[in-house]
Amino acid sequence: MTTLKFTPYSSALDTGFWHELTRRKLDIYRLDSSDRSIYGYYSNDANDNMPALFNVDHRYFDENNEISNQQQQYSVNGTLKLVNTIEEFKTFDIDSALKSESNILWNDFIQGNTLENPQKLNRFYLLIFADLKKYIYYYWFAFPTFLVPTSFYLLNPIQSIGERFSIDEITAITKTLESNQLHACCLHRQENLSFSIVSLKQAVQYLNKQSQLASEYIFIVNDPSTDPIYPGWPVRNLLTLLYYHLCSVEQLNIICWRERFRDGHRYVNHSLYLQLKPESISNIGDTIPSSTGWEKNERQRLGSRQVNLSTSMNPIHLAETAVGLNLKLMKWRLAPEIDLETLEKTRCLLLGAGTLGCNVARCLMGWGIKHITFVDNSRISYSNPVRQTLFTFQDSCENKPKAQAAADALKIIYPGIKSTGYDLTIPMPGHTVGDSTMEKVKEDVNLLHDLIRQHDVIFLLTDSRESRWLPTVIGAVEQKIVLCCAVGFDSYVIIRHGIPTKDLDSSSSSTTTYKNFLPGHKLGCYFCNDIVAPGDSSIDRTLDQQCTVTRPGISMMASALSVELLVSIIQHPLRGQCPASIHADHEESIPETVSCLGIVPHTIRSFLSRYSTVLPTGEAFSQCVACSSIVRKAFEDDGFSFLLQVFNDLNYLENLTGLRAMQLATDLNDIIELSDDEEI
Repeated sequence: MTTLKFTPYSSALDTGFWHELTRRKLDIYRLDSSDRSIYGYYSNDANDNMPALFNVDHRYFDENNEISNQQQQYSVNGTLKLVNTIEEFKTFDIDSALKSESNILWNDFIQGNTLENPQKLNRFYLLIFADLKKYIYYYWFAFPTFLVPTSFYLLNPIQSIGERFSIDEITAITKTLESNQLHACCLHRQENLSFSIVSLKQAVQYLNKQSQLASEYIFIVNDPSTDPIYPGWPVRNLLTLLYYHLCSVEQLNIICWRERFRDGHRYVNHSLYLQLKPESISNIGDTIPSSTGWEKNERQRLGSRQVNLSTSMNPIHLAETAVGLNLKLMKWRLAPEIDLETLEKTRCLLLGAGTLGCNVARCLMGWGIKHITFVDNSRISYSNPVRQTLFTFQDSCENKPKAQAAADALKIIYPGIKSTGYDLTIPMPGHTVGDSTMEKVKEDVNLLHDLIRQHDVIFLLTDSRESRWLPTVIGAVEQKIVLCCAVGFDSYVIIRHGIPTKDLDSSSSSTTTYKNFLPGHKLGCYFCNDIVAPGDSSIDRTLDQQCTVTRPGISMMASALSVELLVSIIQHPLRGQCPASIHADHEESIPETVSCLGIVPHTIRSFLSRYSTVLPTGEAFSQCVACSSIVRKAFEDDGFSFLLQVFNDLNYLENLTGLRAMQLATDLNDIIELSDDEEI
């Protein structure tokens, strides 16, 4: 006679289980650590060399309704113990918990409940501590089974049913069990190689009366083990149940039923066949025998396991996944050529955290851009929150600095963003710098220069023209993508500045690559149409002229189009050097001049009163007060001393670039002066 051994369960918990457990812990259980009903399941269709898996997933928290068995999935009742501290987990009385679970199992055995409902053959206990700050989960399973009988003796060596039965017999058994979903049952052998299903209770009652006919009865138990010799845990519990209820049977026939499906066919020949000589244990009465069942850990020692789901459970990472999903769906379905990685890595500097700055930032986030820096020197007033979408009434009550408040608001909207705010005044032409303020202005210039150098894209979103001059000069020198957005009452203009090359003067008359197109280095900037240098626009201005008075929708339209233009630029192979059409209707005809998202215009100018949009293209002005080679060279050569002359002398830029001479040579009556609002 050979001693029979068994393969224990190996627990498996999917990610969905931890998501649902977390939700219930936070919203339902909270600090209540009472025992709770839970369900798990095992299968009998695993491939060779797989462990005897026991699964618990998000569906099995149903505390009121048992989960019905599905094909090849057999549900098991259990108890969930969710403790509140790691100390409680470590000092938990595992012996008492196992004994309590074993009591339920044993009472069902001896009272005959398991004979009537074979689902009660198994139980489990699940102890968990969830560290929801770090999303680390500690857990330990117990699958109780009894140490009585102390051993099981086989009358014959274990065989597969393919070795023990004929093909016709196996076919008949398979057909009989085809619709069976019981954890265990009994087959009664009949004539003509046919079998009928008998319940465990009926089989036990009959064999206790007619024990000499035991060979006609074969007990079937669904077996999760894939081991070619050892059956799984449910088989051990079935044998204990039968040994208790069968009094004088000399032979017990067991099939450890295993199924496998390949290419639409069902295979069962690897199921095990056991012949045992039972040893009655009914004499122990109601005494609950010793039990075992706590699962071993990965080191094959008795102990808990843990799973770290911080990368998938942390709401920040979940938000990141969700944000990325929208963009990936766009790429998968609509724009397969779009480069999302480049967008994500793009660093954007927003000069101005007002109406335009807030809306531009929101649009940038929608495109997955995660590095956004604000520069502004204003504080939030009571009139701001209704138009400037990153601020609240409370912010205005506290008179918060706009730049930092905008950066903080982005992090509240999406914690994965990298956003910083700088309370910085941009030095401007015509704004005199005296000895007392010179060091502060120099620090501001250096900080602004460093910020522009550290970012890939510069948005000019400030209120005044002169505040855009210095960033335009530095952006041209550092060859950055610069986008200028300005709004009027019912109009707006968006200009992408040309990027002068280091070895090619932007005033050069060299031919363009394509007819009717201007290359990126030839495109003009925001100041290229000016014939006067920017000055202090705050002098002699009325209240309505000091504020940006505009229709509420204008800033949102302009901000959205500014970001869309940036994305088109980034998606073009030449990026900031991509050409712009002199005539917009030529854009689509030459593939090399468009991005995967369409045309890349130089300027977008719109008039809401007429609901019209035009896309003009302007060549860089050789005497421009901001981007011309004369100004760039003066800045690179003389640095702050050059800037100081610009700040203190309104005529310096005009004299430097030759604009003053041009003005003197021109009949001023032929010059149409445009105010700031009219110009844009």
